[in-house]
Amino acid sequence: LNKETKTCVSQQSCAIDGKWSPWDDWSQCSTSCGNGWEKRERWCSQPYPQHGGRQCVGDRAEVQSCKLRPCPVHGKWSPWGDWSECSVSCNKGQSTRRRECSQPYPQHGGRRCAGHTFKLQSCNVQPCPVHGKWSPWGDWSECSVSCNKG
Repeated sequence: LNKETKTCVSQQSCAIDGKWSPWDDWSQCSTSCGNGWEKRERWCSQPYPQHGGRQCVGDRAEVQSCKLRPCPVHGKWSPWGDWSECSVSCNKGQSTRRRECSQPYPQHGGRRCAGHTFKLQSCNVQPCPVHGKWSPWGDWSECSVSCNKG
């Protein structure tokens, strides 16, 4: 311990220079996730400057960055893709399209996207055409005349 002493010769009080108190603990981080800051302070009070003594030299407070954990990132849907080709050309087929929960992907406990990845729709609902077709030949009918050409 270094100690300075000064003998005072007059009735006048001696000058007492201020000295810093110990630093307080760091404050709580300003955010619960992501980048924030924390602060600590001290006071020029051990002792306070008196009788013309000097103020403490240096900063009364310090601030530093803090990060407790990454913040949750909630997932968001990508745009819907194009509809697929219809599964049939007639008589009601199906077409699909897709999207992904990827813009962004959920991270650090963030929520997944609500809803469905696929959509279905009916397509080519018109009946298929029925093309005419000859039936098999029937039996020959009786001849219209009994002689000559009928």
